[in-house]
Amino acid sequence: MSPLLASIFLLGLCLANALNFTTVYEWDKFDFIWPSGADTSNRQRNFNEENVYLRYMAVFGERLFLSLSMDSGIPANLVWLPTSGTSAAPPKLAPFPSWNMQKQDYCDTIQLAKGIEVDPEGRLWVLDDGRGSCSSKLWIFNLLNNDTTERVHQFPRKVVSSSFDKRWLHDIVLDKTQDDQLAYIVNLKSEDIVVYSRTMDKSWLVKAPGGDWFSLALSPDREARQLYLIKYSSNGLYSVPVSELKNEGGIADVKFIGGWSDRPYRMLFDSANILYAAFYEQSYASKWNVSKPFHEQRFHEVGTHDDFWPFTFALDTNGSLWMTERNETGGVKKHKLLKAAVGAKPYLFGTPTGK
Repeated sequence: MSPLLASIFLLGLCLANALNFTTVYEWDKFDFIWPSGADTSNRQRNFNEENVYLRYMAVFGERLFLSLSMDSGIPANLVWLPTSGTSAAPPKLAPFPSWNMQKQDYCDTIQLAKGIEVDPEGRLWVLDDGRGSCSSKLWIFNLLNNDTTERVHQFPRKVVSSSFDKRWLHDIVLDKTQDDQLAYIVNLKSEDIVVYSRTMDKSWLVKAPGGDWFSLALSPDREARQLYLIKYSSNGLYSVPVSELKNEGGIADVKFIGGWSDRPYRMLFDSANILYAAFYEQSYASKWNVSKPFHEQRFHEVGTHDDFWPFTFALDTNGSLWMTERNETGGVKKHKLLKAAVGAKPYLFGTPTGK
């Protein structure tokens, strides 16, 4: 096959697997719903919208939650948007759960949200890596009860270092069992998987040898459920049986699955066993049907991106994949919120609606 024909064939494969995204919102620049009070002018004066980078996403009901990279001048780390609006203008970012919970260097507030997930009971789980002298925590908010703080778990020193330069919590997934809700968390500075039990309000470590683990995803609620892992230093995809994560101090059997085209920084499962991945500095995002042999397929691609992490995504219970995109067209930088029907729910929310 000639190089030209090969290129046409590969393009055809990409187009065949592309999702039909529609644009929900588009921003030339972001703004916040600013608080009233004495510190409003300082927050606004120091704010630089060029430093707004979207990192993690979760969707529940009519709200979409986003964590932001805490670059200079960013006044809030965790925000929310409505999933739809009546105004032609894109919505402003609203702090979650309030401005009072966004105070930096105040350890009773959210310092650095590094992963967010929603469970079927309407709880928002926020992995907080802390900053400065503030230790890492796991926050659980009840979205069905006025966003109240249901629990704050501070990780013990034997589980996560109290020194900020000796830890790097990065991502979180949730696992619901018959009698518990568990969270699995990766720490780039160790080979351990951090496990948290909501029933016991306890966290512990399980060794996962061989990795500077950085990103993770949990397969749907089926027999032999697997935790999928990515290293920071490579494109290799690995898996661990979740049954091996229940034993405190245990050693998990890490299995190599295959190699992505590049290093993913974000992965996500839907209820139909599709694994989605976004890659550092790449203008495309891919997927793999885990029920079949490893085969990466691109489902979205842009011409020019403008971010180290150009995309982030989440699923809703109506069978839609939401995705943010930061790109550059004709020298103009834009953020987009996109939406596509995939016919499957988030990995914790049951069987697909049809695919």
